[in-house]
Amino acid sequence: MIVQKPIPYSKIKSKLKKTDEIGILSCNACSRLCGIGGEKAMKEMQKKLEKDGFTVVDADLIGTPCNSALLKKSELKGNTNVVLACDAAVYNMKKLFPKNKIVQTGETLGIGVHNNGKNIHLVTKVR
Repeated sequence: MIVQKPIPYSKIKSKLKKTDEIGILSCNACSRLCGIGGEKAMKEMQKKLEKDGFTVVDADLIGTPCNSALLKKSELKGNTNVVLACDAAVYNMKKLFPKNKIVQTGETLGIGVHNNGKNIHLVTKVR
């Protein structure tokens, strides 16, 4: 699995404009296990953004957005995408949606293992 840590919300918010039409994309695999993605994190991000006066037009939960075939099938809305996923998903978003502003919400630390649904251990760091 890919291990990530969250980027502070203040940094994410600073990359957005009130005129942006925001689509949130969330990973339901590694990012969910790291607490960055998944349905719960996606809904929390939507609430924070809307509370701060941003317009969220879409929220899409995708199993593994690092798989470009799955990402291609999605019908993303908005001109700005807040991505609750790893660097691979962000890369795919930039390739598939080159006209959109892509805002990353997590920093990829490396590859790790998930033990018994409780602990994540980093095995290999990103260099």
